[in-house]
Amino acid sequence: MENQSENKDYNQAILKYNWENLVFLIAEDIEMNYLFLAEALKKTGVSVLWAVNGLQAVELCQTTEKLDMLITDIQMPEMDGFAATRQISQMRPELPIIGYTAYSYEGVRDKMVLAGAKECLIKPFEPRKLLLTIRKYLFKP
Repeated sequence: MENQSENKDYNQAILKYNWENLVFLIAEDIEMNYLFLAEALKKTGVSVLWAVNGLQAVELCQTTEKLDMLITDIQMPEMDGFAATRQISQMRPELPIIGYTAYSYEGVRDKMVLAGAKECLIKPFEPRKLLLTIRKYLFKP
């Protein structure tokens, strides 16, 4: 088991990561929520693409060669995050997908993982939680 000092050092290292060579796609229909996520990622230097619904996320995954992660809301118009995640995970199985939602009904996390996501966060969550989750699936300690 890690001691608190090692855990704190590890967490500080995560927040200082330089991810300038990475490209993330955020699928989110509400601009304020997109801006929250983009701002949380800003300090990492990652390049961010924005899809305003699941259908656009699928299209961007088909046409964008370099993508390192998809962060998707579940509740979106035209195609929800479950359907988009299913299609994208079949098309690009190597692409880590993190879902999130404001609706914490029972089974939502399991349903998102079954669709192909690595994890599902429940809003509200702190930017640090998002960075730790990304780190978990893109980098090894």
